[in-house]
Amino acid sequence: MKSEEYSYILLIPVMVVSLFIVERKKVFDRLDYSLRAGSLVILAGICVGGSGTLLPSQAGANVRLSIEILGLAMVWIGAFVLCYGAPAARAGMFALLCSLLVVPLPRAIMLAPLDLVRRGSADVTGLLFTITGVPFLRSGMMFVLARISFMVTPECSGIHSTVALLIAALLAGRFCLKAAWQKALLVPFVIPIVSFTNGLRMFIMATLSNYVSVSFFQGNLHRKGGSLFFALALVILAVVVELLGGRLSFGDHRDTQAATSSPDSGPTGFSANS
Repeated sequence: MKSEEYSYILLIPVMVVSLFIVERKKVFDRLDYSLRAGSLVILAGICVGGSGTLLPSQAGANVRLSIEILGLAMVWIGAFVLCYGAPAARAGMFALLCSLLVVPLPRAIMLAPLDLVRRGSADVTGLLFTITGVPFLRSGMMFVLARISFMVTPECSGIHSTVALLIAALLAGRFCLKAAWQKALLVPFVIPIVSFTNGLRMFIMATLSNYVSVSFFQGNLHRKGGSLFFALALVILAVVVELLGGRLSFGDHRDTQAATSSPDSGPTGFSANS
């Protein structure tokens, strides 16, 4: 398992804790331990984690590690249910489910979406060459221009930007969209957005390398330009959220209703929907 591919996992606990802090009034409104439900989830987590050690060697170390960490995450969720109760778990379900993102997906599962991003990036690059009139030949993932040739490798799929944008889409769906269909529709936009920004980045580097200097393929735009194009991806994601009727909201709808209906709330009120 390549550590750089799963470096995002280190940020998941921070994100989960932040979610609980943001939604603390709703999650910890009613606290009560739930011995039966919590114990069942913990027991299920122990069974799932233990089953990883029973897999044959042909399954691979990555698969076993994923199952073991899944079991550990289930134990953590069960401990939360046991200590704080089922109502708190239901209120904090989004944060609890996000904690499952610490489970490293086996390489075989990750290959399919990353291959989609790779092929989509190549298609966007070729389309931009065609639109701008840059002469090129393409054979699969290989592009040949007048002065340079390059291949869209699996590393060009941008695993970090893909996972980061997926997390951003989940958070945007949670805090900006109300309907379930809106949230479900937002997540599939991640792959085309990343494909577009990756393809645009390769188009710019290839064009500059072809007409200005070949050093652009080894320059800062190649090594450090990812942040700039990820910012562009976030802007596009924000536009999609806006088109879906998104509205930023961190508050609790129940608390807002109580506040606006109170005679002491005054002529102006703040409304938020979770």
